[in-house]
Amino acid sequence: MKDFIKNFIKSGLKAAGFGPLILVIFYYIYSFTINFHTISIQNVNKNILSSLLLAFIAGGISAVFKVEKISLGLATMIDAIVIYVDYLLFYVFNNWIELQIIPFLVFTALYIIGYLIIWLCIYHQVKIQVKQLNHKL
Repeated sequence: MKDFIKNFIKSGLKAAGFGPLILVIFYYIYSFTINFHTISIQNVNKNILSSLLLAFIAGGISAVFKVEKISLGLATMIDAIVIYVDYLLFYVFNNWIELQIIPFLVFTALYIIGYLIIWLCIYHQVKIQVKQLNHKL
């Protein structure tokens, strides 16, 4: 458990810096593409802290893959669920999505599609690396 917490914090801190960076990029895109109005300093601070915590949790949960007692399938399920709940709670808290059935279903569908695409890319890359290693042997 101590190793899990250590790995969670280490991975979370690595990812945490990207949350606010991505938020700033979105703000700039919005300011150039749509009639984006300025927001209060309180909302900016709330969004920055939220994106930092969101990224920390999403990055930190990858520590579950280093727990040897947990199968890859279970670790993937834990990872997917924790990230989904993490995103959903912060998105609703910050009013980035409305708390209604249609936005919720769209968010869920996009999350599942995105998660599957990412894992299929990772699976494909690992498969190529294993094939290269086997060829060298």
